[in-house]
Amino acid sequence: MKPSIHARIHKKMSKHDKLYGIVTLGERGQVVIPAEARRDLHLRPGDQLVAIGKFGKALGLIKVEELQELIKVIMANFAGGDAEAEIKSHVGKIFGKLFKS
Repeated sequence: MKPSIHARIHKKMSKHDKLYGIVTLGERGQVVIPAEARRDLHLRPGDQLVAIGKFGKALGLIKVEELQELIKVIMANFAGGDAEAEIKSHVGKIFGKLFKS
């Protein structure tokens, strides 16, 4: 069986990872998220997305609610530990009022 294009692009991609296509950056810095991605990821007009840079070369978007849940899980694992205050401070500096406990 011939490997899928996703598998050929990156061997560490899981079945949940998907390449949606190419977007163009407009003059005002805007991009249109492909319709299939909006459907698959349940993105609606007005949703807030956090833009995350990776390696100085990649840009990722994550819904605020999803990131909040991820941070809650991470914090639960550090609760009471030496790193808890440091992590809370760092998250507060990065995201400000975006995340309320």
